[in-house]
Amino acid sequence: MTQGLAAAGFEEGIGRVTAERPSRPRRPPAESTVIVTGGAGFVGCHVVRELLESGRAKVVVFDLNEPNDEGRFVIGERFGEVVYERGSIDDTARFFDVVRTHRATEIVHLATLINPSVLAANRTTMFRVNIGGVANVLEAAIAFDVERIVNFSSIGILPRVQYEPIDAAHPVFLADSGSGSDFYGCSKVAGEALCFAYQQALGVDFRTIRPSAVYGVGMTPWVGPIKQMVEGSVRGEKLRFEHGGRHPRDYTHASDIGGLVVAMLGAPDDADRIFYGATGRPLVTTTEVARIVMELVPGADIEIGEELTEAEQPIVALRGQLSIENARAQLGWEPRYGSVRDGIGRYSEDYRAFLALQA
Repeated sequence: MTQGLAAAGFEEGIGRVTAERPSRPRRPPAESTVIVTGGAGFVGCHVVRELLESGRAKVVVFDLNEPNDEGRFVIGERFGEVVYERGSIDDTARFFDVVRTHRATEIVHLATLINPSVLAANRTTMFRVNIGGVANVLEAAIAFDVERIVNFSSIGILPRVQYEPIDAAHPVFLADSGSGSDFYGCSKVAGEALCFAYQQALGVDFRTIRPSAVYGVGMTPWVGPIKQMVEGSVRGEKLRFEHGGRHPRDYTHASDIGGLVVAMLGAPDDADRIFYGATGRPLVTTTEVARIVMELVPGADIEIGEELTEAEQPIVALRGQLSIENARAQLGWEPRYGSVRDGIGRYSEDYRAFLALQA
């Protein structure tokens, strides 16, 4: 009896809180202010560019640093229109002050720590930044009446492939193993769970994106050797890689990730909560990437061994073809660079243009 009364009271409490955030028409882009946490990073700069082109009234970047030279190149001529606010996502007071000052209507949350070895050695920092950062974004949405959040997760949350194509219904936990393969994947699962809890109990409106193998100008070296292959070839370098040729990935151009974020911000209220930032096509091996680069970049000279390293072998078991059907059907989104060949062509052209500006 006591349990039943407690449960009834709990449900009643949720109803009261949720009722304080009624559904309402969302503002058009021209009346929207969006804050991009981690917006000075690689993916963040591509997202900022797409947000500017979508006609947002104001784009605010919240980050510890401003974009580097490559980031400025990506954002382009409208770089001066962006407002930059320095701060760390684990600094609750500072972040709340920025959201309040700019009267944000949307938040795109990218700020995170990625390096798995750093996270494993600094677990308290992982909790504070990767998980606590999501909580700060969600709490800010409640405190300042933010209309929608796009939360960046990762395909790193996936366990061994159970079926293909992998959609958002694919399990992230199995009976004998957890999601992902490291503390990064763990923190992203926790962030996704927090988003659902805040939505179901408190009415916070969110969508989560799970990007896959994002590449383009400004990228970090985490996505295999595609950065070295494209940029080194454009610079005229001979490239030799001993291992990794058989490693398969769904390579996604960063501008497509930005386009998907814009589509998710405009998603119908009844749209899914999780979308994959991917091409949805069969996976491409690193050897295939090398071949394409050599076809597209004059004089490119690349050799790569087929064998996987010990670190790569367990990761490959977690990768499979991804589904983007809900993004197509519900958001009307289609990647502009679904063909990795087209994406590498764009990457090499952009990097050549970037080098020309630096000369």
